[in-house]
Formats: sequence, C-alpha cells, structure tokens
Amino acid sequence: MKREAFFKSETWLNPPESPSTGSMVCYDGDVEYSEGEFPCVFIEISDCHQKIRLHMAHTDTMVDFINKIEKMQNALKNFRNHLIYKSPHKPTTR
Repeated sequence: MKREAFFKSETWLNPPESPSTGSMVCYDGDVEYSEGEFPCVFIEISDCHQKIRLHMAHTDTMVDFINKIEKMQNALKNFRNHLIYKSPHKPTTR
C-alpha cells in the first residue's frame, strides 16, 4: 500500500515532562489500494486511554469536512471560554 502525504501535523498536547501521551494528528494524503488511489483525510485526537478519529468519509466533500472542522473549532472555543470564565471549577490563575 502506497501513501503520499500532502500534509501531516503531529502535536503533543502535554508538556514534555508529562508522563501522559495526549496528541493530535492532522493528515491529508492519498492511499493506494488494490481498487485504486483514494484520499485519506482525518483528524485524530488521543490520550493514554482513548483515541478518536474524525475521518473524511467517502460520502463527504472537502467542504463538508472543512465545515466539520469549523464546528469543532467553535465548540472547543465555547467550551474553553466556559471553563475559563463561567465554570465553578474555573482556574484561579492562568
């Protein structure tokens, strides 16, 4: 199986001294299967215990996938703001 990556980003989510293994991978490439070459586009978020992968399905267009990313960005921003400013567990310092 041949892979051609156009974009690959690996980001560690914890400080280097942390024993935890949280990471995020963003990938855009083509994969060659016996049926031919197909796009392989995904975002993968993992920690020590779990992993999720948001994959561009064969029924998605690139615009559909980009819209999913934008929805995730908005949801994460809203959650972050809640945790910082409104949560009863909000940090006392940052």
